[in-house]
Amino acid sequence: MINKSEQCITPEMVSRICSGDISAYEEFVRGQWATAVRTCWLVLRNVYDAEEAAQNAFVNLYKFRCQLKDPDKFRIWFYQILLNAARQQWRRQPNTSAVPSIEVSEPADKIDQAETRIAVREAMCSLGKPERIALVLCYFCDLTDREASIVAGWHLGTYKWRLAKARRQIAKRLQDGQALKDEYDKGVKESWMK
Repeated sequence: MINKSEQCITPEMVSRICSGDISAYEEFVRGQWATAVRTCWLVLRNVYDAEEAAQNAFVNLYKFRCQLKDPDKFRIWFYQILLNAARQQWRRQPNTSAVPSIEVSEPADKIDQAETRIAVREAMCSLGKPERIALVLCYFCDLTDREASIVAGWHLGTYKWRLAKARRQIAKRLQDGQALKDEYDKGVKESWMK
């Protein structure tokens, strides 16, 4: 499944970018900027690092545009460049992101949603880089297993193993977090009953 921002990438645009057409490149950057930053953020978990990685990816895309051999593989090629930029940024800057706090004034259902988002973010942050990359390529970039393994530079079996490992770790972390929350809620309820 291709996301909406990728639908505007036509074979003509790819051809123009590869031939050095600045206006096509600028149009591509404008159309893909948010997707690129979000993809990098999902890997890096820091908005400033994600923006820098996305910027570096777009520079590298233009710089190495002549190396694209098959225009039909532009999407995979772009994600390879993007992921490599995120990996380089990860090596330069250790992850220092913090989980945002919840505002107390939110209604109960909004708090539950925020707690779930925070739990997922914390679980994602607890993953190693390879597992996080596998999840991002699968669930955010909507790549097939084969495409994701190519983008990551892994054998297909390695990609599938890392994705399965990431899913298990996320599920366990979320279950452990729910068990702690239930235990805390029970303790609070008991203290009110006394």
